[in-house]
This record gives sequence, C-alpha cells and structure tokens, in this order.
Amino acid sequence: MSNRDKAKNVHSGHRKRVKEKALDNGFSQFEDHQLLELLLFYSIPREDTNALAHNLIGEFGSFSGLLKASPEQIQNVAGAGENTALLISAIGEISQRALKVKCDKRATYKSPEDFKKLALSYLYGESVEKVCVFCLDAQGKLKKFVELSQGDEASSYVDVKKAVKAMMDTDSKKAVLAHNHPIGSVLPSAADIDATRSVSVMFRKLGFLLADHIIISSHGEAGSMYEDSDLSPLFY
Repeated sequence: MSNRDKAKNVHSGHRKRVKEKALDNGFSQFEDHQLLELLLFYSIPREDTNALAHNLIGEFGSFSGLLKASPEQIQNVAGAGENTALLISAIGEISQRALKVKCDKRATYKSPEDFKKLALSYLYGESVEKVCVFCLDAQGKLKKFVELSQGDEASSYVDVKKAVKAMMDTDSKKAVLAHNHPIGSVLPSAADIDATRSVSVMFRKLGFLLADHIIISSHGEAGSMYEDSDLSPLFY
C-alpha cells in the first residue's frame, strides 16, 4: 500500500469518527474549528481539513467573521477552493436569512419586543451601519420603512429632516428609530443618545411620538433604549 493510500485510509477513518461523534452527541462539544472541519468534508472529499479550518478562522478572526466573508475573500486563503468558498458563503447567507424575522404588514407593533422583531427583519446582517425609521399609524401598523442614512462599520448619522419628512408624507402618528452596530453590541453610544434626543424633541414639537430606538448587534441581538430606565424619558 502506497503512502498516499495509507493517508487516505487515515483521513477516511477520522472523518467517520467525527461524523459519528456529531450524530451521537450533537454539536455542543465541538469547538468552532472542529465544526468547520466537519463542514469542509463536503467541499474537500479526501484531504485533511483540520489545518484549513484553523487557517480560515484565524484569517477572519472568528467563525462569525468567516461566515460574513465573500467567496473571493475566502478563496484568498491557501487551500480554500471555489467549492469551499461557495459552501461557506451559502451557510453564512442561510444563517442571516434564518435570523431575520419576516415582517407582516398587517401586524401591529406596540411593544419593545415588537419593535425589536421589526428592526431585526430589516437590519440584521448588514455590513455597514444603517439608520432607519419605521413609520406607524395610531394602531401600530407599519405604514413605511425609510432608510435615513448609512455610514461605515462604526458610525452613521441620523437625518432628522428626512425622518420628519417620512412622517409627514405618510401621515403617521408614531415612529421607531433603529440602527445596527456591525462591529459592536446593543449598548447605545453617546452619539446614539444625542441623536435620539434630537429626533424626539423635534417629533414632539410637530405632534409625532417617538416610541423607541432599537439597536441591532452583529450577532442578532436587539436592544431597546426605551427599556433602559435611564433613557426612557427620551421617549414621549
């Protein structure tokens, strides 16, 4: 038996053990690189995938970072061919779509939990920071979604005039601001708080209600500024 045949048998046995472990015990005991190694079995039929799994996670910083990478970026890592790049990118897209909540325009949105679901449906998975406003009628039905601005990975601004115009154009009674933090948590920054105050004051003068400001993290978490007792006075 040649060395190549021996290596093939070793890899075959290893793959069988990894698959059996997953079937018998689930994935909770798998570290990120081990789970990726298993995934790579389906794009790389015969070779050892352990080293490539480590290299891919190392290149993009985390499993989450890898799943957000483009096929072109993935193929820049040695050993990652077209099949591997497409497989990982497809898994990333599936993950984003699964976490997005479908928005029902017939539904009513009245509570912070409702507003979180609404914001997730539009903003989760965005690679740059975006600010939007959801215009609602008196019953809480969505009348219009308007993107106010977008920036880079770390910042954007709230276009107050555009928010006011959206409310007037739709004859809406209340609104929810929302934006995402592509590289941060759901905690509002000082700039977020100042912008919320500016919109809230302007809305109040014009007879509109700002009900909440939702922040979406890169991991699909949603935070409500209204639910923070220190910030709730910003809303009327």
